Amino acid sequence: MLLILLRCPVDFLFTWVNAGFLSRAFNAAGNLDSGAVVSACLFFGAATLGAFLYNFSVRMFFAPFCVKMERILRGKVYERIVSFPYERIESLPSGEWITRLNIDVRAPYSQPTHIPTAVCAMFNIIASSVVLIGVNFSVFGWILAFVIPHILFSQFFIARAMPGLNARSLESAAKNTGELTALITCADAAAIYDCREYLIERFEKSSLDLMRAKMKMVKRNALSSAVLPLFGLGGYLALLIAAGKWISDGLLTFGDLTAAFQFRGGVLLGSLSLINSLISVSSSAASARRLNELLI
Repeated sequence: MLLILLRCPVDFLFTWVNAGFLSRAFNAAGNLDSGAVVSACLFFGAATLGAFLYNFSVRMFFAPFCVKMERILRGKVYERIVSFPYERIESLPSGEWITRLNIDVRAPYSQPTHIPTAVCAMFNIIASSVVLIGVNFSVFGWILAFVIPHILFSQFFIARAMPGLNARSLESAAKNTGELTALITCADAAAIYDCREYLIERFEKSSLDLMRAKMKMVKRNALSSAVLPLFGLGGYLALLIAAGKWISDGLLTFGDLTAAFQFRGGVLLGSLSLINSLISVSSSAASARRLNELLI
């Protein structure tokens, strides 16, 4: 929890640095103030260096922590499996146990888009939204008009289907690993009894089943990527058209608009990161349930 709290402001920190630099630089350029431009550039260099050092310092502790947690979890799963009676171990193919020891244990830690990333994204969204409301509430309204439908679409049509799809993928992977193990360990017996083709055929069938299961997940992710330009670029163009009138009416400066676009990026990229994290967490939930069957 402490590492997540330390990590959560990183994305917003970079957003704030970029927005502050662009706002100060464009306003200074508009006023023909070269000194202010130099000051903005110095601010950008110092703030960016500080943000990178902070991010690096947090990740120095976060990465080893994840490796340590994965090692501890794998040890507990292994100890649990070897404590089972022989009948229970033989009730499932060896590929099933190998899958749980490797793929299922790595699932919560091997992917970058999990709970820590979701917390960072939520902090970025909230902080950027607060700043946008202070700058111009109408800008914030235009941003929400395109971000909210994107989140709802991804959650209900993409993330909701992922646990079931990933569970079937893990089952297919376990079966495929078992068939591969049989193909290798039974090679001598297969050669004697002339059944090598039968084992190869079973392995090919399980490989095709695994490919089909994974392709269903790939298609869902591709659909999510296809929808991104519709909401992302559409919202950008709509806001650009509306902001042009505000600038001409003197309600907004060009520097403030560039800063607003950066904070809009914080909301949009934070939303996309949150969506990907929810999809990833939903997919890993299948692995968590499979591990709970062993540990609880």
